[in-house]
Amino acid sequence: MIVVFDASVLIYIIDENAPAPKDAATGLPVPQCKERVEHLINELQKDGAKIVIPTPALGEVLVRATDAPKLLSQLTSSKHFKVAAFEEKAAVEFSLMQRTRTTKPTSSRTKAKFDDQIVAIARVERATVIYSDDADIAKLAGPSVTVIGMASLPLPPAPPSATPKPPDLFDSIQEEPPQPGA
Repeated sequence: MIVVFDASVLIYIIDENAPAPKDAATGLPVPQCKERVEHLINELQKDGAKIVIPTPALGEVLVRATDAPKLLSQLTSSKHFKVAAFEEKAAVEFSLMQRTRTTKPTSSRTKAKFDDQIVAIARVERATVIYSDDADIAKLAGPSVTVIGMASLPLPPAPPSATPKPPDLFDSIQEEPPQPGA
């Protein structure tokens, strides 16, 4: 499986204090975003998935990274991550998206082009899922790519609690104290 992380998800890898997006269903901030992303990465790694990070999304995140060279080194040296550049094939996909666009985007042209580049890279990489909280990316992805937001990511399972020791059958037997003179 090949998946793509947008900056709106990738940010939780580097900034545990990043503000949580609002859950569309409740209107409240999504709780435990960092834990959700870490759990997602662990599950994807177990499944042998390739996590693609488009360079436009990486650029957004590196702006907020306290140690950008270290983060970049970790991502590029991991067998689970692939940093994918906006190269020739993605440029062709991008141009096709621009030509077939029937409505004007509601966001700024710069943001729309950024989002289009991310979706173009996802298509070129043959991703089946984009993890993103960006509604514009969800609109652009179309039916061939599923977009999953933060609120839809499962929480990690609760750690196993310390289970109490089962009672010993002999605990319930009360010994009678020895009788004097016996």
